[in-house]
Amino acid sequence: MPPEEPESPPAAEIRSPSELATRADLRTLRRWILVAGVWAVAATAVALIALLDTSGDNAQKTARGAADQAGSLERRQEQLDKRLDALDTQVEDLAPAGDVSRLQDRLARAEENAAAAKKDAKEASDKLTALGDRVGTLEDDSAGSDDTGAPDDGSNGSVPPP
Repeated sequence: MPPEEPESPPAAEIRSPSELATRADLRTLRRWILVAGVWAVAATAVALIALLDTSGDNAQKTARGAADQAGSLERRQEQLDKRLDALDTQVEDLAPAGDVSRLQDRLARAEENAAAAKKDAKEASDKLTALGDRVGTLEDDSAGSDDTGAPDDGSNGSVPPP
């Protein structure tokens, strides 16, 4: 048994004249299509106006912001210029490199002299201590010879204590 073929849809059905669109129906349809087209054009125009108006505000805001930033940058640049001028003045007031070099040399010589003076003062202190020890020893010797009963006539070369 051969497979059944599906039934094809019927060819254009013939409609009765009451079901066909009349000229009046076509005019009404044409009017509504025109009205919808006008509304579409109007909506598009309103959207474009709103878009352009908003971007105009943004452009103004952007321009205003850029002007404010430019003014701020200009003020900061002026502040930096003033600070640089002050630094230039301070650098000009500084001593030249030659003067600084001579001053460093003098300072080095002064440090060397101070070290030598410290060494000399230590030596003098040591000698003074040694001399004090010798004087103490001599005084002790002199006091010990007085205890023996020998008259001190100064002939032994020692100096009597005061």
